[in-house]
Formats: sequence, structure tokens, C-alpha cells
Amino acid sequence: VGDFHAGGIVFYVDSTGQHGLIAAMEDIDQQWEWGCWGEEIIGANGIAIGTGLQNTLDIVSGCTSSGDIAASEALAFESGGFSDWYLPSKDELYEMYNTIGQGSIGGNIGNFKNSWYWSSSEIDYQNAWFVSFNNSNVSTSKYDPTWIRPIRSF
Repeated sequence: VGDFHAGGIVFYVDSTGQHGLIAAMEDIDQQWEWGCWGEEIIGANGIAIGTGLQNTLDIVSGCTSSGDIAASEALAFESGGFSDWYLPSKDELYEMYNTIGQGSIGGNIGNFKNSWYWSSSEIDYQNAWFVSFNNSNVSTSKYDPTWIRPIRSF
């Protein structure tokens, strides 16, 4: 954890030590709405580590909102020679905060803003989880534009 690998910063390694999750080195260049306000997205409610990719795919396939949304921006993101990025789940995002963000004992090596970041975890037709990298608080409105830090697995 904390090492640079495969286009980003490792923030989680599973019990085998062979697989884990990587955060991109930078945020997507502007704030985005989660999207799909007023729509419940079937399948995008996973919060655990390991559910971010499926949530992101479910959002993109199930959202009828027009325009760009956080999930589609994450899937279109390219960085470090990789194009398989996606939105983290709530627990994946919180793990980033605790291991490479402001909550880490090693400091904010991920260079996160003191601001809110989107997860891919939906609560209901109006709300989805986002986490403050200023103080680890969580909040919940799909409508508010906020930052995106894509992740990928290895």
C-alpha cells in the first residue's frame, strides 16, 4: 500500500497479496454530478470493497439521464497507459482516504483535495454516497457536482 504501480497508487491489497486496487494519480479535471437523479439504478448499491466496477457498469447501462455523469467519465478516463478505470464503491473510497489520503498515517500521498469525492454506491433514487477527504464524513445527494478519483484493479 502506498507504492506506485500499474498507473497509480496502490491503496488496497487483498489477503493473497497478489491482487488489489489502485487509485489514479490525479482527479478527473472537473466536478461532475453522480447523475440519474430521480432514477433508481438496479445493481448499483454495492458498498463493499470489490463492488465499484459492477456499480459503475450498472450506472452507465441503467441511467437514462442525458449528458455526462461521474460513472461515464470514470469509464472513459485514461491515465498511466491504462483505460480500465472506474468509480470506487463507498468502502473503496473510504479505504483510499484511510491509506493514501488525508486519513493516512503516511499523509496525503494521493494528493487529494480537501473536498468531496464520488463513490459508485447508490442509496436510492435521489442519493448516492460521497466521502469528504477533509474529514471522512459521508453525504448523499446525486445532484451535487463533486470530484472523481478513478480506480482500477490488479
